[in-house]
This record gives sequence, structure tokens and C-alpha cells, in this order.
Amino acid sequence: MKNLRILAEEVAKIYNEKRAPEANLEIINVDETSSSVIVRITGSFCRTCGVDDWIVDYQYELKEKGIDAKLEDYYIDYEKEEAIAKFVVLGTKEND
Repeated sequence: MKNLRILAEEVAKIYNEKRAPEANLEIINVDETSSSVIVRITGSFCRTCGVDDWIVDYQYELKEKGIDAKLEDYYIDYEKEEAIAKFVVLGTKEND
């Protein structure tokens, strides 16, 4: 099985291919010990366009790659037009 960082980055690439330029996702940190991934999402935020959905969409993309994860916490800064989110990986399976 690939390590968590590689999987998280592969999913980030897929996420960005589908959502850029409205939303761009960057991996901030991957902690193999706690099985967590912290991401930053930036874009032209508007309060009615579903910024929360942009965050949860990463969870769905992880699931498509066989990674079961839950959104543990997130923060949206509308002034900076960015969101920081932490996902905890509950399990993985090979799904290439």
C-alpha cells in the first residue's frame, strides 16, 4: 500500500483538476502516526457557493481512492479566502 502522503497528494491533484480555478487544494501536513491530513483550500470564496462543500469534496475524493476518512475540524477565513481542514483516516484499501 502507498503511504498516506502519496495518496493524499494524488487525491489533491484529482481534486484540483476538477475544481480549479474556483477552488485549489494544497496539502499542509500529513501525519502518518495519527493518520491525519491537513489541507488548505483557496479560491474566490463567496458565502453562497458552498465553501463547506469544497471542504467535504476532498473527503469524497479520498473515498474514491479507497481511503475512508472523516472531517475532524475546519476553519473558513472569508477575508483571506481560504479554509483549513483536518481529516482523519480511518482505513484504506487498494483501489487503483
